[in-house]
Amino acid sequence: MRYTIENRDGYLHAAVYGRDTAEQMREFLLAVHAACRSHDTPKILISVRQSRAVFRAQDYGLSGYANDLVTPACQIALVGDTDEVNSANEYIEVVARQQGVNVRAFRDEQAARRWLQGDARPARRYRFTRIVIAGAPDDAGVYALWEDEELVYYGRADGKDEGGGSTIRSRLLNHYYEGAHRPTHYSWEICKDPAAREAELLGEHERAFGRLPRLNGNAA
Repeated sequence: MRYTIENRDGYLHAAVYGRDTAEQMREFLLAVHAACRSHDTPKILISVRQSRAVFRAQDYGLSGYANDLVTPACQIALVGDTDEVNSANEYIEVVARQQGVNVRAFRDEQAARRWLQGDARPARRYRFTRIVIAGAPDDAGVYALWEDEELVYYGRADGKDEGGGSTIRSRLLNHYYEGAHRPTHYSWEICKDPAAREAELLGEHERAFGRLPRLNGNAA
């Protein structure tokens, strides 16, 4: 493994090559953490190159032994060089968001730089894959399904009860396994009254576009 850490315009650029083990990831994160303190910046672009995909949150300092390395004060952009690494980064983003850490996965460094420098809004959509859905909240709330840039469906999860009930994660998994046509992305929002929030979102969409989202309209 080798890595470079450079202080750039308002953020650190940390590139790691040939990272294959949890021990190597910890070594890299320790170096990044030291550089953040030295340069007094919480903004980091982590570029993962020629490396094995890592799906364990603790290997990114988000839980377990390395929890002191990543905090809610950080703003971290993740970029990979393969689809597998990028999918792992997207899963790590979901876990980080649940822990209150501002991590975003990107597919190109230009978009990551724009976000770190304040020129783009944070991404709120996640790829509709089995591994990324596994990191969705096990809570009540609402969710949206997307086909590329089109929002096609709003749904809700009413939460767990004595009979089982549904959660955002379980509802998304239902769509994944049962849907005849899978969306490309999903987004979600935890809330106390999913039915009311779903009705609000559907109403906003209908007022804006003159119709319900395409798959909600088909189900009506």
